[in-house]
Amino acid sequence: MPSLDHRIVAWMSGLDLPLVTPFAKALSAVGASGLVFIVVAAMVSARRRQAAPVVITLATVILADALSRAMKAAFDRPRPSIAHADVHALVAVPGNASMPSGHAWIAFAAAVVVGGLAPRLRPWMLGLACLIALSRVYLGVHYPSDVIVGAAGGAATGGAVLLGWRLGHAQIRTDHDGDRGQQRDPETVRGSHRDG
Repeated sequence: MPSLDHRIVAWMSGLDLPLVTPFAKALSAVGASGLVFIVVAAMVSARRRQAAPVVITLATVILADALSRAMKAAFDRPRPSIAHADVHALVAVPGNASMPSGHAWIAFAAAVVVGGLAPRLRPWMLGLACLIALSRVYLGVHYPSDVIVGAAGGAATGGAVLLGWRLGHAQIRTDHDGDRGQQRDPETVRGSHRDG
């Protein structure tokens, strides 16, 4: 008896709707390397005149890609269309393993980071990540569980990067304020002597 995972991907990949399929392929293409999120982060950087958003997002994409590849090697799950004759992939089937979805991992990691750095964009970034993940099931190259695990891993990766950056940023500010305080201390001491 087919599992729910199998039935969902078989049903979705069998739809091949005229307008939806090209849209899903476009989503899959822009989500492959996290490029769309890097572009958005670059726009945020340009607007703020700060390199941090695009640098942090790029680093997150690289980390997410590495982690998802390591997990794929560990799970080594065959792609749906390879394991099941009733699943028809609507794009070229990648040669690596199915679990987890690298697209979902990268998309959610980048979406969490961009959304954390630019809160107004958070709903749009997370919505785009959801669509990218869903497109992989529709196109028949991932099971639903692949994208769920990928999304969870990506969100955790993005959250860890944000936390690390904020802690590091707070430490730098604390050190900077401490240095300024030490520079003011001698003047304060001399001023107190003059007042006395």
